[in-house]
This record gives sequence, structure tokens and C-alpha cells, in this order.
Amino acid sequence: SILFFHNFTLFSVSLQEPVVGFIGGSAVLPCSSKEPLHTIQDINQVRWRINNSQNVYEIIKGKVSVEGQDPEYRNRAESFPEEYLRGNFSIKLNNLQHTDAGKYQCYIIEESVLWSVQLLIEERPERQLPNEGTKPKPEMIVMFISILCIGIIFSLVNSATASF
Repeated sequence: SILFFHNFTLFSVSLQEPVVGFIGGSAVLPCSSKEPLHTIQDINQVRWRINNSQNVYEIIKGKVSVEGQDPEYRNRAESFPEEYLRGNFSIKLNNLQHTDAGKYQCYIIEESVLWSVQLLIEERPERQLPNEGTKPKPEMIVMFISILCIGIIFSLVNSATASF
């Protein structure tokens, strides 16, 4: 979708598929510029917000700025500085909590590009243990070994009596 504001155009990109993360885990929220950058100085400002209010992450002049960052995201949000020149301003949220769910927006100021991505938070699935019905019961194992032994003994007896 394209939004018009006076003398400039804001290009808005919304991901159709939400990003799903698990409690205690991590999730990468994608954001990229239209074209790769030539120098780090080309990165004037990139802002990450949640629900149009909380400051999640900010990159100013190619450096991370924690000034004004919401305390909930301090030491839990990180970016990939080695990817900046490729135009990649994705962030990774660590130690996810239920309160992290929401609509995240990445605004690349120089290009007037606004990325929107929905983050869903789910409980981590517990490891599935085999169903009780699939475990062999000890008495079945004993019966199987007994039948196998009887079969071997019977076979040996038959072969011994056939030789006489």
C-alpha cells in the first residue's frame, strides 16, 4: 500500500505471514531497504516501534542507539550490523515474553519505507513422550523371548532327530 503525506510518499510494506515466537525463545523481525547502501553514513536513522508507541530499537548514523529505548527491550533486542550495507535492518528479540506480541514497525527514514510485521507469541510445545500404548509391556517381551527360545530348541531337536 502507498500512503501520501504532503510532498513525499511513504512506502508501506506489510508481511502477510506473522512471525511466530515461543516464550523464552527468539524471533527475527525482518526489515530491509529498497536498495543496498554505499556507506555506513548513508544510514541516517532506522526506528523500530511496537504498536506505534514503544521504542524497541533504533539505528542512528549506522550505530545502535539505546537512548530512549523502552526498558522492556534493553539487552533483549539486537540487530545485525554486518548486514547494514546490504540494507538489512532486521532485529532479533531474545527471551520472548507474552507482552512482546504485537505489531512491529520498522521505519527507514531516508527512504520513507515502513515495514510492518505481526509477532505472535506461543507457549513452547512440550516434548512429546511416547503414548503408553506404544511401549512394549515387560510380560510381552518375556513371552516373545520364551517363544523364540522354544522355537530354537524345537528346531535343534528336530534337526538332531532327523540325523539319526
